[in-house]
Amino acid sequence: MRKSIQLAHIRQLCCLGHAGPSTMPALLRAVREYIGADSAGFFWVDAKGDMTNLYAERMLEPGLMRLYFERHYDGAELPFRQAFLQRASSGEQVSSSSATPELLKTAYYNEILRHLDAHHVMYTVIRDQGHALGQLSLYRPKDSSAFTSSERAAVRDISHYVAHAVGRPQSEPGPNSQYVDSADEGMVIVNGNGVIVQGAAASLNMLTMASRGRFSPANPSFMIGDVASDLVLRQLEKLRKVLSGESTEAPREQVDGVWGRFLVGAYSLAPQAERGLSPSSLVGIHVRRKEHLVIKLAEAMVSLDLPPQQQEVALLLAQGKTNQEISALLNVSSNTASYHVRQLFLRLDAHDRAEAVSRILDRGA
Repeated sequence: MRKSIQLAHIRQLCCLGHAGPSTMPALLRAVREYIGADSAGFFWVDAKGDMTNLYAERMLEPGLMRLYFERHYDGAELPFRQAFLQRASSGEQVSSSSATPELLKTAYYNEILRHLDAHHVMYTVIRDQGHALGQLSLYRPKDSSAFTSSERAAVRDISHYVAHAVGRPQSEPGPNSQYVDSADEGMVIVNGNGVIVQGAAASLNMLTMASRGRFSPANPSFMIGDVASDLVLRQLEKLRKVLSGESTEAPREQVDGVWGRFLVGAYSLAPQAERGLSPSSLVGIHVRRKEHLVIKLAEAMVSLDLPPQQQEVALLLAQGKTNQEISALLNVSSNTASYHVRQLFLRLDAHDRAEAVSRILDRGA
């Protein structure tokens, strides 16, 4: 029964209508739990097999990411493009491997795979109408079992759902788009010139997501010593004007990108407020990611015993759909749509749409 719930959840996430990157964090969690992997990642590719973007639950810290792109991406040991094109052209959509004694001795394993705890790996080429869109990778550590043929078959069976999500182009947020806080936030410290002087790996990766929207050989994650993005420099200029008394505009900005919505703000870290910023000033850049409400809602409903029809109704309510619109989308009568809405309210002990959504999020937390 649990497997059927997880499968329905994966299908639901892939059909919510949001672009692949914004769905990917939730989707990878769902796929990993469905298969039983330790972590997962997805790599977008172009027609030549080159990586154009990536997201991994266990992202390499920025120094290792840059090392991978500089030394291993086109290196002699398992270059990405060659390995991907071989998998894409083979007759097997899903393959898996475990580290051999020879691989354990290589720089690639010790500098990259070991940090990902990727001793056993499953590779799935995701295609849309025969065209390769990217690679879904699942990882298990050394003390786990290798991936089995039945697990490879299970991933093959969900690959068309993943393709549906990955192949969807990014669109501008609609007027009824709603976002909620995710667990992703971080702080990066820069000087008055915008040079990064301190930041944990997760924070640097998040700043990269907010600023660049992609990770690739041409766009690795920010590192200590890099000049931050124009997004950060704009906040520094706002902060400079606030501290000098020229402006009262808060040094904050909302950014809607492929990964969702980000709130970025700048805060002076000087012991006492300075009149402006000097090159030696230290400024905290806070980044928080918000995710689409319907994605968060879909995840929350996995732990609740809601019938499928009520789950669909809840997602449509969260998107601001009226009873009439729900009726059309579910291909049921207006009376039936109203009935499902009432039953959902009764089940959740809610009195209106906002309260119903709030109760699902609270109970699924």
